Amino acid sequence: MAICTFCTQEFGNSQAVKAHLRKCRTYLKSKEDTKSSTSPPINPSPAPAWATAQGSPVSTPLTTPSDLVAHLMAQMTAQLAGPNEATRLKQKRESLLAGLCTTLVDWYCPLESVVTAEMAVAAKVAIRDELGTVAIGEMPPAELTLRGTAIRNRIFAPYVRRHQEQVARQHERQQHDAQRREQESGIQARHAIRKAALIELGITRALGSASSRGIPRRVLAVLEWEVRARLEALLVGDETESQVDETIEAAIDRPLLAWEARVEQVQSAKRERIVDHCLTAALPVVEAAVPWVQKVVVNYLCETLGMPPSPPPSSAREASASPTNEAASESPDAPTPPPVRRRRAYPVSPPMDCKEAISPSESAPSTLTESRTGTS
Repeated sequence: MAICTFCTQEFGNSQAVKAHLRKCRTYLKSKEDTKSSTSPPINPSPAPAWATAQGSPVSTPLTTPSDLVAHLMAQMTAQLAGPNEATRLKQKRESLLAGLCTTLVDWYCPLESVVTAEMAVAAKVAIRDELGTVAIGEMPPAELTLRGTAIRNRIFAPYVRRHQEQVARQHERQQHDAQRREQESGIQARHAIRKAALIELGITRALGSASSRGIPRRVLAVLEWEVRARLEALLVGDETESQVDETIEAAIDRPLLAWEARVEQVQSAKRERIVDHCLTAALPVVEAAVPWVQKVVVNYLCETLGMPPSPPPSSAREASASPTNEAASESPDAPTPPPVRRRRAYPVSPPMDCKEAISPSESAPSTLTESRTGTS
């Protein structure tokens, strides 16, 4: 609520009062009276001025010492006389308003907000507009300061409210960001813990599978390092149970298959080397033992069947040659008959069991097989 000090009419705000002052008769009348009272009196010049060739007036030349002294005395009198009463009141009003604006606006430092240039200009204009039409020279300083403070606070109120809202929104945003960062850090910590547990679970599964597949223990350290690196790259920590199982299986299957193939290659190469060494060592023994084994088998068969063992070829030839030599020695005159060629009789062996015939000869290979198994 604002009141016109000239006609005492009430208006909604100071802007309406300013618009009313343009048509207020009391204000216009007082303004005309002030102008007429402050206008200086017209004094005729003591001497007419003469014009130059260009037409511009010039002052009367001071030709005598008395004119010069009179002119100096007039200037000193005008400087020492000072302004008149209206001018003095106007200057006092301006000085009071300037001091009030400086004290209440320029030196004002609120705690809840900052005084910007826009706020300072708006407050100074409001103070000059509202207190400029009041007789502030007759007011006590406390009332004048109180009126200026009320005007300043009323002008600053929207700016302060807007600044407080901005500060509140900024504070709320900062709290939201801090809460979000805290939640993210907590989630990341939980994911890191869960990821470490899942990595250990995957390594345990990989080592168990490697032991069940017969991979040597000296390979388990390298396998653990490889599986750990793959799980570090694949796992995040927020996977579901099915995703965890799939990721772990995908991480450990390929290294296990690769190491299983390598171990199988090494073992097959080792077995081949052992077999080669065994064959190289057993071949001379087998070649030396074949005649003895054959003789033992024949003697065993003959004893089993009740047949005399066949004489060797040298004894048969000696037996056939001995009767011929005896007959020749009894009748020296008889002609020597030609030798009769007889077919050599081979003993006919009855049917025998294959297991009995093969069992003595297979003793050496079985021994080789047992030695190979023990070596592997």
